[in-house]
Order: sequence, then C-alpha cells, then structure tokens
Amino acid sequence: MSAPDFQELEESIYDVLVQIGKRPGLYIVERSIYRLESFLIGYAAGLGRVGFKLRDDTHFYRFHDWIARRLGFSESTSGWANMIRNKSASDEEAFRQFYVLLDEFRKESA
Repeated sequence: MSAPDFQELEESIYDVLVQIGKRPGLYIVERSIYRLESFLIGYAAGLGRVGFKLRDDTHFYRFHDWIARRLGFSESTSGWANMIRNKSASDEEAFRQFYVLLDEFRKESA
C-alpha cells in the first residue's frame, strides 16, 4: 500500500503562522507555544483527512533540526516547541520567541 497523494493548497504553513501571530486569540485562545504546536498538528491532520496539505510544510519540518542547532541541543527529538520552551522563562515568552526564531530560520533557509 502506497502513501496517499495530497493536494497542496495555495496557503502555506507560513501564511497560517502569520495569521496566528497577528491574532492568536482567534486561533489558540492564548499566546502559548504548546497551544500553537497543538493547533498546527490538528490543522494538518484535519487537512490530511480530506486529502490536502499546506504548501511549504516539508520546508517547515527542517525547523526541528535548525532549532536544535540554534539553541544548542544535541538532537531535535523533543521537537521545536519543547526546545524553545526549555530556553524560555514562560510559555508566553516561548510563543514570542518562536516568531523571532521562525523569521531567522526563514531568512537563513530561503
């Protein structure tokens, strides 16, 4: 059995993240890196159930390893949210730091 083919949407994962960053309360209730991560996982899963995926999602998968290197972790298995939270004083600070790091990642990997 082969993996299903998903139709790629015009909307990219980065488009979604920009919208969440502008109005987090509309999407995730509060500025929380864990709520952000959960939203992204659920959104991608929901799209996948109906045969779609966000544009640039494969590019975003490299964010795990980039965060590990950038924040001084030896591996990325704990995931970007846990690594960023580990280096932040609070969940809300981690949410803000995510967007700073995301911008840096996108500039370096463009």
